[in-house]
Amino acid sequence: MKKFLASILTAAIAFSCGAGFILTTDTADAKPTKAKPAKDNKDKDAKKKAPALNDILGDLKWGMSAEKTKTILTEKIMNDFNTKAEGNTDLQYVDNLRKTHSDRVENMQKSYQMLTRDNSASLSVSIVGEEFIPDAGESMLIQREDIASKYFFFYNDKLYKIAVVYDSSYLGPIAFDTFVATTAQKYGRAKDEIWDDDANFTEAIWTDKTDVKLSVKNKYASYNTFLMVFMDDSVEQKLQAKHKEYFTALNSGPEVSSAIDDLTADATDGGGSSVDALLGKTTKVDLLAGLSQEDIDVINGVTTQEELEKKKKEKAKKEHKKDNSKAKKGLEIF
Repeated sequence: MKKFLASILTAAIAFSCGAGFILTTDTADAKPTKAKPAKDNKDKDAKKKAPALNDILGDLKWGMSAEKTKTILTEKIMNDFNTKAEGNTDLQYVDNLRKTHSDRVENMQKSYQMLTRDNSASLSVSIVGEEFIPDAGESMLIQREDIASKYFFFYNDKLYKIAVVYDSSYLGPIAFDTFVATTAQKYGRAKDEIWDDDANFTEAIWTDKTDVKLSVKNKYASYNTFLMVFMDDSVEQKLQAKHKEYFTALNSGPEVSSAIDDLTADATDGGGSSVDALLGKTTKVDLLAGLSQEDIDVINGVTTQEELEKKKKEKAKKEHKKDNSKAKKGLEIF
């Protein structure tokens, strides 16, 4: 009997161990459940689609007449008044606001003019002076806004260009590459950059699928501000040749004036210069004094002016970082 009970107990223990082994084996073979990672939204803002360049038009359209443009701009200005005045109980403020916007409408409508040689002399030396040529079928309309003025250009009474001139007091002492970086935050990286012969960053250009080109121009040295020009690229390309020909002829002239010729001419039969005649003695002048070694190398033929300018541009471009780290926060970009 004892042997029988012992055998039953042994079988029970063996069964229990076997079951435990099976259970342990199944548990070990089971694949652990992995928690789904949370969606990474850190690049969400970076992937937002940049606005189209033709957003500057609003309710306007390229090819629109000057009269239709006036009508739409009038509606826009008065809608801006209604928005700012809505819910305001300060009657004096609302009255002043209404007068400001009414004046803007009146000044905008009066500003329209055909661009001829007789009436565009002052505009020719302004910040938008190179955006048109007189007596070529072009006309213009000006609209004043809170932080900038907009110049609407027409060719044969069809809208084809909008130039935005920011108030210098609004921009403050901002560098051009900072302004370009801020613009890039809205429209994406510029397609092209233009540098002058002295390695100064002068222009950034954007294009997109809307057949609109945006050119941001550095006008700070002369006007303490920058110029944004949105244009119907198809029309602009047709006018480029005319504009280039006109300004080339306008800016061409004698390389050396007769006055300079007189100063550098020999003053005596003995070969003395005008300086010698004034001082009463032979004078030796070191023409290389004060020049950089780079310029001296050009004069001595060690290198060429073209190679020197190329090196300057390459150096300047390396120092110019093509990212948005210099963008100015809070600056409104049209």
